[in-house]
Amino acid sequence: MESYGSWFVVLADGEAAAGAARALRPLAARAIEHASGRPWLMGCWPDHALMSAAAGQARVVVAGDCPATTTSLRAALDRVRSVEEAGSVAAGMPGCYHLAVSLGGRVRVQGTLASVRRLFRARVHGSEVASDRAEVLAALTGGEWDPEWLAARLTGLAMPFPLHESVPWRGVLPVPADHWLALGPAGRAEERRRWTVPEPELSLADGAEEVRTALSGAVAARTADGGTVSTDLSGGMDSTSLAFLAARAPVELVTYRWAESDSLNDDARYAQLAAGELPKARHLVDPVGQGPAMFAGLEPRTATGRGEPFGWVRSLARVEHTARTAAAEGSRLHLAGHGGDELFRPGGHTHLHDLFRRRPREALRTARDYRAMSRASWRAALRALTDRRTPGAELASQARELTGPEPGTRTLETGWCAPLRMPPWATAEAVAAARALLERTAEEGVEPLAGWREQHEVLTLARMTGVVVSQAERLSAAAGTRLASPFLDDDVLYAALSVRPEERNTPGRYKPLLAEAMRGIVPRPLLDRTTKGEFSADFHQGMRRHREEVLELLDGSRLAAHGLIDAAAARQALLRPHADTRTLAPLDATLACEMWLRAVETGQPPSTGRTHGTPAPSPGRVTVTGQRTATGQGTAAGQGTAADRRAAADQGTAADQETAADRGTVTGQRTRPGEPEGKETGR
Repeated sequence: MESYGSWFVVLADGEAAAGAARALRPLAARAIEHASGRPWLMGCWPDHALMSAAAGQARVVVAGDCPATTTSLRAALDRVRSVEEAGSVAAGMPGCYHLAVSLGGRVRVQGTLASVRRLFRARVHGSEVASDRAEVLAALTGGEWDPEWLAARLTGLAMPFPLHESVPWRGVLPVPADHWLALGPAGRAEERRRWTVPEPELSLADGAEEVRTALSGAVAARTADGGTVSTDLSGGMDSTSLAFLAARAPVELVTYRWAESDSLNDDARYAQLAAGELPKARHLVDPVGQGPAMFAGLEPRTATGRGEPFGWVRSLARVEHTARTAAAEGSRLHLAGHGGDELFRPGGHTHLHDLFRRRPREALRTARDYRAMSRASWRAALRALTDRRTPGAELASQARELTGPEPGTRTLETGWCAPLRMPPWATAEAVAAARALLERTAEEGVEPLAGWREQHEVLTLARMTGVVVSQAERLSAAAGTRLASPFLDDDVLYAALSVRPEERNTPGRYKPLLAEAMRGIVPRPLLDRTTKGEFSADFHQGMRRHREEVLELLDGSRLAAHGLIDAAAARQALLRPHADTRTLAPLDATLACEMWLRAVETGQPPSTGRTHGTPAPSPGRVTVTGQRTATGQGTAAGQGTAADRRAAADQGTAADQETAADRGTVTGQRTRPGEPEGKETGR
């Protein structure tokens, strides 16, 4: 039967996993065995998507973009004596991939730091299993979706920290991106940390060398095999860097750009300058009005999966169009600049908070320029710099303010998470459900991803973006061309985080760390750019063209049927005149949740490949219960309390997206995750 996507499930090497294996046999088209002969990986994946090797009784599987060969994997595996040591198999191997090792009856499996390669776990027929797809585990366990999770998801294009890696399926847990999962023969699982945040000690010059090496390796890992490779080339620094790095590889290079609707957008000028310096490449430009507009194709896609809502909903058809265009040119892989903003221009002022903790006088001097750009008063600036709230206290405050007025822009943003607001058309029940989830999460205790706020911000944004990129990769592959985002590779993330925050961020300079890293590779005029294209004209053009389709979604809204939104209020907001795109910004999250819920309830074929399955169980209208499920997990998106997670373990731009109008010049505003404009089209 026709496959509906690539997925795999990892099983323990013991009789405890026999029931899970039996449940998977009708669904899986492929299997890889442990040395014992028991099934290890079961699922559906294309030819050459996974690479495996064996050394004695040890087995290794790599899934994703990796330059390793069977011979090199075997040699690395031969030196490993336990799964604890098995992380060394990936040492020195750039790329973005899952790693799984079976040795001595035990299993190790891990994803990537930016959540592009994600990992989930669940108990199936008495044994813990792992998978790269949450919806597959939900289908195996019969789990319901969590209304509180979906209510909180209405706050933006990603779940807010610390729920950013959670999924809407009860009974399915995310494995933290900086952990690996150990599966024992008895079917028990344990999460173990595999990575710690580097101390930001490198100077800008030393850090630029590290970033240059890491990013060059990330691109080389995808281009070393030659053939035709395409890249975005918008004129922005991120896509331009990738294009020039790819041009050094033994590939036939094709670049792609969407022409902008706004004649004042200077992306075109810089893209033309870049193209002139790449004479051997074929340069494609999609003229204004000829490709799909924003908000085109608003219907559920099998390729994005039912794991969670797809954040780039307004650009869904554009992602597909880019992939089809690249495929028509013979491209086997399309490189995109997703993650560049998150790593090199998070846009907030958390670095000033970090500097204030170490050198207050220098922080105050530096804050003068940022205060002028944001037009913040000194009182507001000092309040932000001296903020000592813990992540949990801040989250509790955010929960109380979900329906408050939009926060002003005349301040410095130094919090652990960007401000959260429910859309004005959310029901009182939805607000109460989201608030209950956030308050419970805050009460459980929230640990930051890093001790320094800017490192925490970069990691959070990178993982939020990685979640969406993982879905966009599947969408792009289904349309004809694989998508890759080298900025989100582990090595690149580590290098970017190793640099002193005050040197990564300089008033008046745009992405100084990336600019210095690409010095000598990308022509100087392109690195000295200080503006960023904005896409409000594209937004309005798409809305004019597809307003009726959006209204049709609201007319039969499943979110409204479950008591999460007031469809009439949403319609009124859509039909009102708007001075800019910011007042319609909450629409993206609502449409994403609406399309996801329709896919779930209409029984869109799950990505298990061999059966259509049945619609997922529905929990009915939203209610606030705070009760635990039978698996011992809280209603917090199946994530449970911290204690529940530890027990179950044996015992993946913040939540509001940045509108296009906010992204013109460099103003110091915080980057929002999941906002693709200028990304999938080439930044």
